[in-house]
Amino acid sequence: MITLYDVKSTLPPSDPRCGYSPFSWRVQFVLRFKVLSYKHHFLEYPDIEGAAKLLGAAPTATKPDGSPRYTVPFIDNSTTNKVISNSFDIVEYLDATYPDTIKMIPEETRLLQKVFADTEPTLIGQLHALMGNAFTKHASHLVTLRNMELMTARGPLSVLTEQEEKENWDRIKNALGGLAKLMKDEDPFVMGKRVSLADAAVFGRLACIRWIWNKETDEWKDIMSWHGGRWSRLFEAYESLPEVKRYNEAEIEA
Repeated sequence: MITLYDVKSTLPPSDPRCGYSPFSWRVQFVLRFKVLSYKHHFLEYPDIEGAAKLLGAAPTATKPDGSPRYTVPFIDNSTTNKVISNSFDIVEYLDATYPDTIKMIPEETRLLQKVFADTEPTLIGQLHALMGNAFTKHASHLVTLRNMELMTARGPLSVLTEQEEKENWDRIKNALGGLAKLMKDEDPFVMGKRVSLADAAVFGRLACIRWIWNKETDEWKDIMSWHGGRWSRLFEAYESLPEVKRYNEAEIEA
């Protein structure tokens, strides 16, 4: 069984919006398209490094002081006794380990997929300010106390005026619009009719937005209507697939 390690929120694990790492969402997207069952294990920020070291997950970055930095996602595959960190490396591993499933990094596209995955955060970089503003004004209840303590220790959260909020949303819309223009209107995915890691990257960022602005909010309804409803179709493609996530009863009750 594959166990995916992710950031914990206050939403129950059975909630489809649970988990707010866009990079973990990339892996969830891939696992669902591959129809690979997995267990979702949630960690608060202060516990990520210890859990990663205990499992033997490699660090994914370096802190300013030069020490290793550990982040989610990482997976533990009890079937192969492999522990893999970094969303791109995880997807490569899943492609290689389960060759009979859909390949998310198609042959001869590795460099392009890597570049897209690495630059995707810059497409809608205004999201951090919007999320900080949301936590300050109305969404702090979604973050666990220990996670919020760590987030605020890094610096004050954003506080935006109504005009600044609008400008940030407009930048996100325009960035996604630039991507939409490069895609054919009739095709559901970045590579046309073939799903790939690039779609997982876009989906992951949008899923992170949906964590705060759920389906009932005007913000989410607007996003789903942007660019001819393209992003709504991406979510429909994902949600039309069978659920492959598994839970322990204790986790559901937590």
